[in-house]
Formats: sequence, structure tokens, C-alpha cells
Amino acid sequence: MSSPVRARLPRILLGIATVLAFATVGYVVRGAVFGGSQDAIKVPDGVAAVRGEDDKPDRFTLSAAGRNVIPKGASVIATTRKRSVRVRARRTSKRSKVLRQRLFEGQRIPLTFLVRARRKGWVKVDLPTRPNQSVGWVRRSDVDLTFTRLRVEIRTDARRLRLLEGKRVVSSARIAVGRSLSPTPPGRYYVTDLIRARNPKGFYGPYALGLSAHSPVLTSFAGGDGQIGVHGTNIPSSIGKEVSAGCIRVNNDVITRLAKRVPLGTPVVIRS
Repeated sequence: MSSPVRARLPRILLGIATVLAFATVGYVVRGAVFGGSQDAIKVPDGVAAVRGEDDKPDRFTLSAAGRNVIPKGASVIATTRKRSVRVRARRTSKRSKVLRQRLFEGQRIPLTFLVRARRKGWVKVDLPTRPNQSVGWVRRSDVDLTFTRLRVEIRTDARRLRLLEGKRVVSSARIAVGRSLSPTPPGRYYVTDLIRARNPKGFYGPYALGLSAHSPVLTSFAGGDGQIGVHGTNIPSSIGKEVSAGCIRVNNDVITRLAKRVPLGTPVVIRS
């Protein structure tokens, strides 16, 4: 497969698109939390970051007693207050790794995590790094907490994506998934990035949602680490098939609805 993307397409997009098409593009490196570092980069023309104005996750507050005012079944999201945050493998560990927000066309993309647990003064979170489903601890004072009732479920065997709000199915759509030699990795992930293409009729469609998942096969490509994403396509006939190198393709109207509805931090479960 190939795409008409130019060699100078943004690095950030390849993190999502590398696992779909072997195009000559740049990449943002998301290093493992306890080895390597992340640096903010300037992204050239090609796509634009989007922060939805009408689809921010609902907010909640913590009372003095520490009780959570959140709906049952809602997922808690942590967003860093500053441009960087220290992550520890254990709360008691003296060793930490700094993760930084990325600079995208002059704007910094929020550094967001999906919360797994909370302890006094600390938050245990899923991380957007290798290996898949990595976790770490960040200080509660370093993040703002929000929640969302939304979640995305993907069944690679049924070629189906569903957006749910609680138990209610908001929407359902057919998808294309990874080939057997470059499968879409099952697991529990979350949305890390929202990218808008300048050419909505291009290979990746109008939008791409970057996930915290990474390809189990493409561990290194063009300087990147094979981040998995959900995005549109200019080949609608591929929907329903095993055709990608790991990414999930949907029709362009589907990805447009998801981009307008799904906030960063939304949990994504991929089942095979």
C-alpha cells in the first residue's frame, strides 16, 4: 500500500499512520517511560491539531473528604497542569521519568492519561508509551481530573467499532483492521491525540484519533515506534477487511462524528 502523502508530512501523524501505510513521513517518538525522553518539536504544514470546543469531558470536583462526585461507571481522566510531568513506576520509587507535552504547529497538545486508581496524593494512570498498557504514578497536584461517560469498543473479529455512553450504544460502524502479519493489538487503551488533516480527502481522511496502543510488529519505523490510531480513509472499499498494518480505518463520516464527540482520555478497548 502507499499513499499520496508528501515526504514532509508532520512527524506527529506518522505516529498514528505508520502502522497503516508505509509512506515516507516524519514521526514523533514516544519513548518508554523509564528509558529515553520526549522532546517538543515543531510540526511542518500538512495537518492541524484540534481541541474540540463542544465535546470536552464533563468535570468533577473532589470534596474535602476525598469523595468523588462522578457518575457510576464513568472513566476518570488526568490532564497535566504544566508542560511536563514526572512519572514513577511506584509511588515510593526515587526514580522517575519526565513526559512532556508536544508542540504542534505552535500549540501544545495536552498530555492526558486514563486513571486506573487513586491513592492519597497520587494517581495511577495508563501511559501513552511502550510497552502497551504501561502504567505509572503521577502526583495528584500535577494533574487536573475530569471524567467521561463515553468509551469506544472495537471488535477486530467482527470488524465493528461501537461508541457507548454508559450501557447505551451511541453509534456503531464497520471498520478495517490490521492484516494477520501486522495485527491490531488487543488491549485496554485510550485516546491520546486528535489530528485534523488539511486535506480531508487524503489517505487518512479528515481526522485521526491517536491511541496509547503501539504495533506489536513495527517496533521501529522512520525513527518512530508505530503508534496505533483510528482514522478515515479515501479507500472506502477497504472497510470490513484486514488491510492495514495495525490501524483501524473507518469511513470519513464516522471519524468526523468521533472527532467531534470523543474527548482525549476516552477509554478504548480492542478485542480480537
